[in-house]
Amino acid sequence: MVDYISTAVPISSQNLAKKIAKFETVSPATVRHELAALEKENLIIQPHTSAGRIPTAEGYRFYVDNFLDKDFVVKCQLPKFENKNNPRQNIKDLAKKIAEIADLAVLVSFGGDDNYYTGLSNLFSQKEFNEQARVIDISSLVEKFDSVVKNLFTRNYTEPKIEIGEEGFFGKNASFVSIKEKEILIGILGPLRMNYSKNYCLLKKLKDG
Repeated sequence: MVDYISTAVPISSQNLAKKIAKFETVSPATVRHELAALEKENLIIQPHTSAGRIPTAEGYRFYVDNFLDKDFVVKCQLPKFENKNNPRQNIKDLAKKIAEIADLAVLVSFGGDDNYYTGLSNLFSQKEFNEQARVIDISSLVEKFDSVVKNLFTRNYTEPKIEIGEEGFFGKNASFVSIKEKEILIGILGPLRMNYSKNYCLLKKLKDG
C-alpha cells in the first residue's frame, strides 16, 4: 500500500515477494495466492491482465481504519498569521502552504457560498488524472464545491475526517481529508492514492495549533 501511494506503480507479486524475502522466504506463487484472496475481498484489483495490483476504495478504507499513522511527523512550518487586519487572507495563505506541502488541492469555506480553493494544478498533475475524462469529472465537482460544502457544514469535527471515493461528495476517484474549526472548513482534495497519514496529521497539526 505505502509503495503504491508513493510511486503509483501497480505492485507485482514478484516484486512483493522480493520485499518480503528480506524478512522471510516466500515464493511468488504464495504471494499470488494471497493477492488473489485480497481481490476476492475487493481490497485490491488488477487493472490489466499483465499489470500488478492496486488498492480499491475499500482497500484504502481498510488501510485507513487499521494502519493510519496518526503520529506521522509532518516536517513543516505552517505560516503564522501576520496580517492582523485581514484574517481571511491569513487563512488563504495558510491554504496555499498546505496545498504546497500536500502537493494537492485545498478547499476552504468561510460558510455559505463564500469559498476559496488553491493548488488545483497540483491535483491535476497527479498520475490518476492523466485521463481527460477524469480531469473533467473532478473539475466539475470542484466547481460544485459551493453546493457540496453545505453538506460538509452539517457535521461536527473533533478530528480530521477522511472520506474515500463515494463515501464523500467528490466522486469515486477522489478522497477528501477535512477539518472544521468554528465556522471555517479546510479540506485537502486528492486522488484515492494520497498519503492519508501525512494529510491527516497535517490538518490535525493545524487544528491543534
